Parts: sequence; C-alpha cells; structure tokens
Amino acid sequence: MKLLTAELKTRIVTAVILAVIVIATLATRSTALWALLVLLFCLAAAWECLRLIPNLSTPAKALSWMCILGGLGFLAFALFGEGMTGRYPFISKALTGLLVLASAFWLFVVPLQVRSHSIAIYSWWARLTVPLLICSAWLAAVVLQRSGVSFLLAVVMTTVVADVSAYFVGRTLGRVKLAPSISPGKTREGAIGGVVAASLWVALMAWYLGLVDGVSGVLLAALAGAFLGVFAVLGDLWESLLKRQAGVKDSSRLLPGHGGVLDRIDAQLAVLPLATLLLTLVKPLW
Repeated sequence: MKLLTAELKTRIVTAVILAVIVIATLATRSTALWALLVLLFCLAAAWECLRLIPNLSTPAKALSWMCILGGLGFLAFALFGEGMTGRYPFISKALTGLLVLASAFWLFVVPLQVRSHSIAIYSWWARLTVPLLICSAWLAAVVLQRSGVSFLLAVVMTTVVADVSAYFVGRTLGRVKLAPSISPGKTREGAIGGVVAASLWVALMAWYLGLVDGVSGVLLAALAGAFLGVFAVLGDLWESLLKRQAGVKDSSRLLPGHGGVLDRIDAQLAVLPLATLLLTLVKPLW
C-alpha cells in the first residue's frame, strides 16, 4: 500500500508540474513559446518511437532524425516566416497536404495494423511514419493555438473526455474486451462510452465557438466528434501495439509515474491532425 501511495503521489506531482507549465505557456498567448514547448514534447516522443524499433541501424536512425528535424524546420519557416503562406501558395498546400497524409495514415493504415496485431516496423516506409506523425502533430498544435486557445483546448480535451468516460463506463458496464491481446484493460462498452462523450463534447464546443448553428450543424459536429473519438481509441491501441511488439510496458521513463511522453500523447497524435483538417473546412487556418 505504501508503494502504491508513493507511485500515486509521484504521478500527481508530475501531472501538476506539466499542467502548470502548459497553462503558463498558453497564458502568455505567445505562439512562439507554445511552439517551442510542443517541439520539446514532440522530440521526446520521436526519440521514444525510434527506441521502440528494435535493431534500428545507425544510418536508418540518422535518416529518421533528418526527416523529423528537416520537416519541423520547414514547418517553423512556413508558419513564422512573415507572410509566407500568403506570398507562396504552395506552402499552404504543403501544410494541408501534410495533414491529409497523416489523416490518411490513421484512416487507412492504422485500422489494418490494429486488426492484424502487427506493425511492419522494419519496412522503410514504416520508419517514415515517425516523422509524419511528429511533424503533423506539431503543426496541428501550433496552428490551433494560433487560431485561438479555445480551439486548441476544445481539440485536446476531446481525447481527455473520451479517455475519462471510457474508463468509468468500462469500470461500470464493461464486459467484452476490446482488444485483449493489445490492451487487456479496454472494453467495447468503455470505448463506446468514450466515443459518445467525445461526440457530445465536440457538438457542444462547435456550438460554443460559433462554428455551427442550427440542429443540422450541431448534428454534423456530433458526428465529427464520434469520428474523432474512434480515432482517439485507435491512437491509444496503436501505441500499445507498438510497445507490445517492442516488449516494453512504457515508452520511456521521462515522466515519473506516467511512463513516457508517447504514453500521454498517443491519442493526440491521431486526433490533432484529423481535427485540424476538419476545422479547415469551416475556418481558414493559414
């Protein structure tokens, strides 16, 4: 019991420290500071992802890092260069294209990988997945903050609402395991509860932020929320599958009591680019 209490205290302290850092950064309303903070999280997650690929050769690892750093450098240049997206239309198309590629990965590749219980981590294209996911998540997080902190919080909280609801519904009503060989604790009932909660949350926030009006608009937002809720679950399952293949419990020990950064942002990696791409349909972002 003492050990469990100590672990819980460590978990709470880490969570509080992270919350203070994130809230303080957002309170400055500085996009540059927020971009820097997200960059640190993304680089840590990239390091963890590459660690989960066994026997990755030095040249392959170097190539992955070149793609990650090069991609992030281009994105920073595109977003923070004065009038870059306005003066050079191909840049805005490239930003949208990145979100489309990341969304396509989550829409078409991840469901197949989760269903087959296998991620082909040794293929060359699979190693390009890490730069794609990291760069698209950084882009989405920065663009959403630049559009307004309310938009960022609405998207980020979608995964939190889905996760918390799935936990309590699963504990109360859960009977059928969702993917026992990947994540034994998850149930289908919990997943459904999380998707419903995400649907209601997104509908409420879309109405509050003035993105929709009328019953039809709210219903469309609810459908979008359910869609994001499904991929929040898939993001979690994908990262769990990646860890299971690597034979580890946590992606790292960077966050005491929580495991690694990747353990905390797995659902965000999926939801951020998908939500940002959906948002571009009703609000110009660049």
